[in-house]
Amino acid sequence: MPKKLNRIAAQKKPHGKPDTQCIAHCLSGLRCTRQIEMPFSAKHKTSPVPYCEKHLRWGDGAFKVHKHPKGYGKILVARYNLPKGYRMVYHGVRKTTGQDADLDPDEDRTLWFYPGNDSERVNGYIDPSPCPGSVLQFAANGGPGEVANIRQSNRGFGRRNGDYAGMEYVSTMPIPAGWQLVHNYGSEWWKDRPEIVRSNVGTERFPAPQRKARKVSCK
Repeated sequence: MPKKLNRIAAQKKPHGKPDTQCIAHCLSGLRCTRQIEMPFSAKHKTSPVPYCEKHLRWGDGAFKVHKHPKGYGKILVARYNLPKGYRMVYHGVRKTTGQDADLDPDEDRTLWFYPGNDSERVNGYIDPSPCPGSVLQFAANGGPGEVANIRQSNRGFGRRNGDYAGMEYVSTMPIPAGWQLVHNYGSEWWKDRPEIVRSNVGTERFPAPQRKARKVSCK
């Protein structure tokens, strides 16, 4: 195994302060040393999406987008071994519910936006579709025999009523290189698409974490 695979580490957020350094990793596996693209706003007291201009545009180099071997669309795969607690951001253009006329229901990857750490006050939604660097939009939903290895935290980036926003996700377990990043789209997403049969997305080339079988005790 190349030594560079061991260089990936969870990015610690500065205690009590917003991020100033890009949290993404470069294709080499090293942490990006650039400053984030959008500066912190003391007026609005909100933190911007913690990526530099390059990684906002092209995505975190720790991930790679692939086509699913079985035709399930695009998927997101770890390029390196990722530790538990690895931070990533689902980012894009912030829109309001009155701007959804141009959304394709079959390609809807939008996510509700909660500014700051306020998980109760939704402020429109994030549309990542016009942002190729927002690669987290391609992470699949695990099937009935699989479990998620990333989850959304309560940390939002971008100011209320702003033009651009993001929501933080973190890995809930170590993710080996070549494995898929999978999360839960939510029951409402599946309820609105009854024609889609939920299937396991893991393959031999791009595995996904398996759900542990329940132990049945004999009485």
